[in-house]
Amino acid sequence: SGASLSSSSAGSTSLSCQPMAEGEREIVKGPNGPILVTKVAGSYYAVDATCPHLNLPMKKGKITVNNGQPALTCNFHNSCFEMKTGRCTQWVTGALGSDNELIGGIMSSVGSEKKDIIAYQVRDQDGLLMITSS
Repeated sequence: SGASLSSSSAGSTSLSCQPMAEGEREIVKGPNGPILVTKVAGSYYAVDATCPHLNLPMKKGKITVNNGQPALTCNFHNSCFEMKTGRCTQWVTGALGSDNELIGGIMSSVGSEKKDIIAYQVRDQDGLLMITSS
């Protein structure tokens, strides 16, 4: 992938990758792990690609649009995160895409407490996508 990373002394991160077509996704190596970058409804979004529940990858997580807001769902236990803000809207409801109260209850008792993920700002600059955190 054509991604690069640079850090400034202020503690913010600046990454870049190539623009992509609608619905495509790119994984960029960030300072705290992989970052998923995608284009949904003409806008770019970038979020941490690791679920905070059990630190499992969300690189291939399902992306849906609810009320105009794209959301990323973890494949493993169905936690769901707004891609614009990183806010967790659903935490551990089952396993492998199926809602199951028993499994959700067992799995929510292991791993971390409900947490948001980091959402990054993405802007197109001179033919490159610039991904920044503050």
